Amino acid sequence: MSNFSACAVCGDQSSGKHYGVACCDGCSCFFKRSVRRGSTYACIALAGNCVVDKARRNWCPSCRFQRCLVVGMNAAAVQEERGPRNQQVALYRSARRHAPPSQPASTQTPHTQALHFQILAQILVTCLRQAKANEQFALLDRCQQDAILQVVWSEIFVLRASHWSLDISAMIEGCGDEQLKRLIFEAHQLRADVLELNFLESLILCRKDLAISPEYAVVLVSHSNAALISLARYTLQQSNYMRFGQLLLGLRQLSLKRFDCALSCMFRTVVRDILKSL
Repeated sequence: MSNFSACAVCGDQSSGKHYGVACCDGCSCFFKRSVRRGSTYACIALAGNCVVDKARRNWCPSCRFQRCLVVGMNAAAVQEERGPRNQQVALYRSARRHAPPSQPASTQTPHTQALHFQILAQILVTCLRQAKANEQFALLDRCQQDAILQVVWSEIFVLRASHWSLDISAMIEGCGDEQLKRLIFEAHQLRADVLELNFLESLILCRKDLAISPEYAVVLVSHSNAALISLARYTLQQSNYMRFGQLLLGLRQLSLKRFDCALSCMFRTVVRDILKSL
């Protein structure tokens, strides 16, 4: 019987602890390589919930890397690693044990903060790709799409990130932004399912006031009304007569732009470039 547990990332046979987590050599090397190179990945399925197992771990680097973070692999240990791994781990653990009491365990190093920013930026890319694939939004010309996304990207991010398929609370916590944490938490309280998220996303994307021409204004109103009707019918089918109003109130909170400052400080330099690449 093997003395090693299963890899926490892909389920393959673990070769021991790597960066604080029992995992296989493949996932350990993948994580170390990704952190050292500062690799930026995008989910191949645009959903951020690909299966990561022994057979499919190489399919989607984005979901594999997110899985590494979710199970607790320590990016700071990779960044600080210099000599032979066993020696470095021992030094890292020793440093943790002898850290001054005034420095809490949750203190973020610059490398870790940068990594958290990178992961959130990857999530933003995925959110914008999903928005572009929205059934109604995809019918618009590129110029109108970009004009809308440059205004509402932060709302799309908060809506989708608050309902992410993997636990990204560590990434949000690592940013040290109390306003962002509160907004993600409040949006999460909607507990919207997949269809509700799609309808809410359509309502965010199809606003008449963001039209670049009178013709587009007519189109956006039509798409917005269709999304409202679909959302109302869906909530009635669930026999939850309060749900429709609750979701619209939640959507209104997203549209108040209370979070622009917090998110803009993080992503204002990358949003335009992301849109150009999509």
